[in-house]
Amino acid sequence: MASPFKTRTDPPSFSVGRSLKLGSFHIGSSMTDLLTSAVWNRLLIVDLGAAAWPVSLLTALRYLLSPLTLWAGYQSDTHPILGSRRVIYVWLGRLLMLLSLPLLPLSLVALGYDVHSSAGWSLAILSFLLYGIGTLISGAPYLALVHDSAPYERRGQVIAIVQTLLVASFAFGGFLYGRILPGWEPARFRQLVFFAMIGAALFWVISVWGEERRLPAQIDPEEETPPSFRETFSHIWADVRLRRYALFLGASAFFAFMQDAMLEPFGGDVFGMSVGETTRFNAYWGTGVLLAMLATAYATRHWRPEHQVGTTAWGLGLLATPLLLLGLASALGMEGVLRPILVAFGVGFGIFTVGGVALLMAMNRESQAASYLALWSVVQLVSRGAGIAMGGVIRDAALFLTQDFGHAYAALFIIEALGLYLCIILLSRVDVFGFVSEHRAPLSAADLIAATAD
Repeated sequence: MASPFKTRTDPPSFSVGRSLKLGSFHIGSSMTDLLTSAVWNRLLIVDLGAAAWPVSLLTALRYLLSPLTLWAGYQSDTHPILGSRRVIYVWLGRLLMLLSLPLLPLSLVALGYDVHSSAGWSLAILSFLLYGIGTLISGAPYLALVHDSAPYERRGQVIAIVQTLLVASFAFGGFLYGRILPGWEPARFRQLVFFAMIGAALFWVISVWGEERRLPAQIDPEEETPPSFRETFSHIWADVRLRRYALFLGASAFFAFMQDAMLEPFGGDVFGMSVGETTRFNAYWGTGVLLAMLATAYATRHWRPEHQVGTTAWGLGLLATPLLLLGLASALGMEGVLRPILVAFGVGFGIFTVGGVALLMAMNRESQAASYLALWSVVQLVSRGAGIAMGGVIRDAALFLTQDFGHAYAALFIIEALGLYLCIILLSRVDVFGFVSEHRAPLSAADLIAATAD
């Protein structure tokens, strides 16, 4: 078996098998993320009666700390550890995430006795802090590892495969977790946490083992030393096309995830659903995401990343419309239409995801991939965290004004939908093709053959 730190010397070439192996990393990620973003928050808000705003703020903590990923991306590009530029940063981060998880059941036990327990909230804060730091240290190096695994013209396909596995595992995990934990039982939640830790660790190790690739120097040939941290990101930010892309990226992440921590509490507050039923919400919309991603990835499999602008715009529109319907269902108490609306929401999210992640591969320079991807990750994560936190604030504020759960959640979903329509306008102002034509060499005949081969 190859050493995890031994870099590959063969030139990058697209391989479905390698892409699936790298994508299995996200199976482990979903096993832990479901605990923090779907199960823990639902139990605390609905079953233990906590206010939504502190829970959504804790859920968003890792996103609000995301400037740390700038450092991780820059270090990954310029400072190898034990001969590894990618894998070792991934493992360091994931180890912190695993260490954080046993604190979750301890926090719920303490908060179960007293929802205002300082010990319970302290354990929760420490858990989410460790989890967030671990996610941020490993995120950009993992994306760079995926970036390095294939030539430019096939990176859209690679990232689509990787993201499809992420969504598929969320859909399957939602069903599985709903069966393991149908209701609030401290002992069963503790068992679920340790099950997730073991499964995640196995998938993370298997995924990245032996996948690191030796690349050409990560700085321009004429430069004797790498640019400083400040010089690297100042140069990126100086390009107006990248600033407009960052604005679009931030806005789309903010509005696309406003419901993230509120979807399960919505089912419990408005329709009185159990923990198991609301946990399966992830499976409903995740199924829509999965089907849409598979279909979109297949239909656009020969497209270069910069050709996915239209795909992204259509995805935003198809993501916003079901949210309007979800707001209507909430206001009118229409439980019967929830599942098809959630599936439709997932379809839009899937199309948007295929287009959006392909653009991440287009809007960077080859020599500084981890630094660019780290910056885009920061923009996304900070905005996503702010959106998640704002979702809780809007829910609480609307509930205070209306004294009605249905109207409170309706306000959240409708505001989110309007914001996503606005993002289509922001995307139209980004010159993706201009940036790519300046920073990517034209395809050779051999490249064209490789790009269109199945």
